[in-house]
Amino acid sequence: MVLRPADEDTGFVLRRVDLPGKPEIPAIADNVVDVRRATTLAVGNAHVHTVEHVLAALYGMGVDNAYIELDGAEPPIADGSSEPFIQIIREAGTVPQTLTRTIAYIDQPVTVTQEETTIVLLPEENYRISCTVAFGPGFLTQFYSTEITQKSFVEELSAARTFCPDYEEIESLMEAGLIRGASLDNAMVLKDGAIISKDGLRFADECVRHKMLDIVGDLSLVGHRLRGHVVALKPGHPSNVALARNIREHMRVERA
Repeated sequence: MVLRPADEDTGFVLRRVDLPGKPEIPAIADNVVDVRRATTLAVGNAHVHTVEHVLAALYGMGVDNAYIELDGAEPPIADGSSEPFIQIIREAGTVPQTLTRTIAYIDQPVTVTQEETTIVLLPEENYRISCTVAFGPGFLTQFYSTEITQKSFVEELSAARTFCPDYEEIESLMEAGLIRGASLDNAMVLKDGAIISKDGLRFADECVRHKMLDIVGDLSLVGHRLRGHVVALKPGHPSNVALARNIREHMRVERA
């Protein structure tokens, strides 16, 4: 994967350099084709799955415009978080651009409910996420809330790793090609009331923080910076992307 700068108002664009014509996939919710355990974008026959961690890193670092070049169908899983991407963005550096950035906001709450999941965007002057998760017997409910700024994303969310709440689901996911490269080096597994992790937890509430990292990545698919308070109960990629689509239908956009 190579991250390259892009002109103003380009947004995030994935480019499959291994395919004829190097097809481009704008990172917007309209181009989501699959949300099983990860978010997959596609235009025509060009697909890229598990895009949320690199998109979260770009958004969290205050980047508005970038090309994400890939020689395969998935960004590197790295350590299962956004932290490695944060490091390469820091090393490359960022520059201000001429146009002011676009901000998306809503005047009325936008809500998605799917079975046990509810996620809503409430009007608010800043961007905040409040999230609650719980995973079956033996696991305590986790809650976390923070305003999403570059500092808070880097310090509080970016290092939280992906996890699988259903141990028995791992083999079927790998057979489906959805978590290639996954191992205990880059993921946690929840089993029988225990968290299996090679190097222990990075945060006592790492699961909910990773869910919030995913929300940042998935809601970047709105295509603009966000203003509002996201309140999420047991969120996942299906509900995140559905909310991003609903926001795009109801949003107002201004430059700031």
